[in-house]
Amino acid sequence: MRPMFLGVTLMAALFAGGWAAAAECRIAPDRMAEVDGNRTFVLGLYETPKSEEICQAVAAAGFNLIYAGESKETLDLLQRHKLWGWVNTGARIDFSADAAARQNQLKELAATYAGHPALLVWEVPDEALWNVWYGAICWRKDAEPQQQKALIDALTDAAAAEALRGDMAKVQALWGEGAYAQAEALSDGIWTKLGKPSPQPGNNLSNAAERAAAMAQGMRQGYSALKQADAQHPAWMNHAPRNSIAQLAAFNSAADIAGCDIYPVPQSPHQGHSDLAEMSVAAVGAYTDRMQAAAPGKPVWMVLQGFGWGDIQPGITEERKKELRRPTIEETRFMAYDSIVHGARGLLYWGTAYIEKDSACWQDLLKVAREMADLQPLLSAPDHSRPVAVSQSETFGSVDRGVRVLAKNLDNTLCFIVVNEWNGPIEYTLRFEAGDPATHYYRDTYSGQDVMMRDYKLTARIAGHGVQVLKPKD
Repeated sequence: MRPMFLGVTLMAALFAGGWAAAAECRIAPDRMAEVDGNRTFVLGLYETPKSEEICQAVAAAGFNLIYAGESKETLDLLQRHKLWGWVNTGARIDFSADAAARQNQLKELAATYAGHPALLVWEVPDEALWNVWYGAICWRKDAEPQQQKALIDALTDAAAAEALRGDMAKVQALWGEGAYAQAEALSDGIWTKLGKPSPQPGNNLSNAAERAAAMAQGMRQGYSALKQADAQHPAWMNHAPRNSIAQLAAFNSAADIAGCDIYPVPQSPHQGHSDLAEMSVAAVGAYTDRMQAAAPGKPVWMVLQGFGWGDIQPGITEERKKELRRPTIEETRFMAYDSIVHGARGLLYWGTAYIEKDSACWQDLLKVAREMADLQPLLSAPDHSRPVAVSQSETFGSVDRGVRVLAKNLDNTLCFIVVNEWNGPIEYTLRFEAGDPATHYYRDTYSGQDVMMRDYKLTARIAGHGVQVLKPKD
């Protein structure tokens, strides 16, 4: 496969003392962003700062990419704080319907914002693929039965009402069997018997794959039109943690950068964002692997949890809200580095608009972002050219997952990012080949613990769901 370069020139005529007069952003062959010739690990935030003070705090924490909405004022605010922004194209990039109108709207959007010096990337519709399926699920399994029940309950013909309730029960049974087309046909028949047209004809789970394929084709057409209107900014696509690799890949052909959101805290049989076998905080690494498989050769930017599930569910009790808690700082740190070790070239956080700015969750996130920003040279450094062999000492658990290591070549010196995906402590050993640019003494950035390498072997212990960043000791 040929190396991928986007050759993106970003017109950034920034204020005195800020960025250079013009910035160039490209995607290097190893999928790392290069902004104005500088390798850059992206740290982003979906929340649009509502004040200079919040924007200042975000910038001070080391974030470099912020959701701007369709607002020149917000882009101006970001520019003043030397931050990049992104704008979402919305449905305008999907030419599967109203192609001519949407093409004109897309051109207008590009003409309005492409020249702003703070714009870094376009985002296409969020979770577009999943919403094809989810929209049908929400309609057919939730809203439609509720509407039908209300109409049936209002009938004065008791026998007809009872028969229709029987049909509804059959629909639910068919759903449980996975007989979607039959369930949908029977439900359509209920509308006919009620003398009403279906409010959402064709919004079916049984045809979702076909509708998704049509949307993917429409988005490829829109992506091509966007590139013609603005060849200077890459397009980024965020997915839900759902759908097959094949479907994800079809959509990713309409973007330069891909990724997904995954919010696994708290792990619970009744509240699990991951639908993989891995449902712990280590799910972020598993989904990073899936995104890379669905977008080979393209950067993966993962969207991580900056909120608690209880923050976005109004009307729940305080007890339930505590159960649907926010991530701890240890979980926030682990999820970030687990994504990185699995190959993410950028991280963005969603949900912070729902948490208080004096909360521990917000302050923890700022702290972890600052830690990563301070490690920007390491995070954006090239990966080591050869894999590092990792072995683990025996312990009491099943250890169905364990230590993962990413070796980075920073200024011709090996550094290591280590995560433990198991929930208990593990002793591990890294083995190297003669000639690897390693040093004899390393220090963990977080614990301050020193580790010595002997005979091209490094042995250390790491806590459950722990993180280590091993750099040469000064």
